[in-house]
Amino acid sequence: MIDIFPQGSFFAIDNHTHSHHSPDSCMQVEKATERVLQGSLGGICFSDHYDFDAPPGVKLFTFDVDKQQEEIDALKDRYPSIILLKGVEIGIQPVSMGQIREFMARHSFDTVIASMHFVRGTDPFHGMFYEGINPKRAYSIYLEDILYCISGFKDFDILGHFDYVARYAPYNEHEISMRHYGDLLEPILSILAGNGKTFEINTKTYQKFKHGTPTLDKSILIRFRELGGEAVSLGSDAHKAERIGEQFPYYTEILKQCGYRYGIYYRNRKPEYYKLDR
Repeated sequence: MIDIFPQGSFFAIDNHTHSHHSPDSCMQVEKATERVLQGSLGGICFSDHYDFDAPPGVKLFTFDVDKQQEEIDALKDRYPSIILLKGVEIGIQPVSMGQIREFMARHSFDTVIASMHFVRGTDPFHGMFYEGINPKRAYSIYLEDILYCISGFKDFDILGHFDYVARYAPYNEHEISMRHYGDLLEPILSILAGNGKTFEINTKTYQKFKHGTPTLDKSILIRFRELGGEAVSLGSDAHKAERIGEQFPYYTEILKQCGYRYGIYYRNRKPEYYKLDR
């Protein structure tokens, strides 16, 4: 496991963390903010979970948007040197898009991450999604549904963990690559680049899980840049303060190798950039 960001020698924004407002996290907003202050990240976005249409028996992830935003706003004066962002990780899936549009019309955020957690009535985290299908079909279904959702929905900034489905897959294959899934990744990347969106390196994905360790295909980063993508979001998907910024130095170097010069975050739904080599 790569070390967390080293103090005093690295700068980035963690665009994807979950505070105690998410049902699956107990991380206090102030504790997370202090963690950022002690290290060398420039800021943090609290992108708490909001999902509709949970599969039977699966807990629905929602949060009180007003309470989350009030708590973040209250900390801004106390921590003026840190960028504190109000975000949401909205759970996209074809059956939920109408409810998502209504939700987005009622709320304002700095950053909106669109991520898929539930797939055709199942939750990959619990394993049932993979029963009776091979890796090619499982990963293709996931990408097909992402493509469907972002083809008609534009009210987001970052596509979160495009390879989330590889985390929990009971297969030997744990990489969603351009070589094997380019027919679906190509239009996904084209839509993102063409609409001024970005996608995410979710560093939580690239660690050891029960069935293996997913890997990131650098060809995806290169292709996104070729299509006009200006920057890629870094997100730790941290649910505990000690995991904020996890593996950021390593994946920043990967981005630089792929030709990227800037990192990105969103404030008031507008992109802001920082140099990767600052």
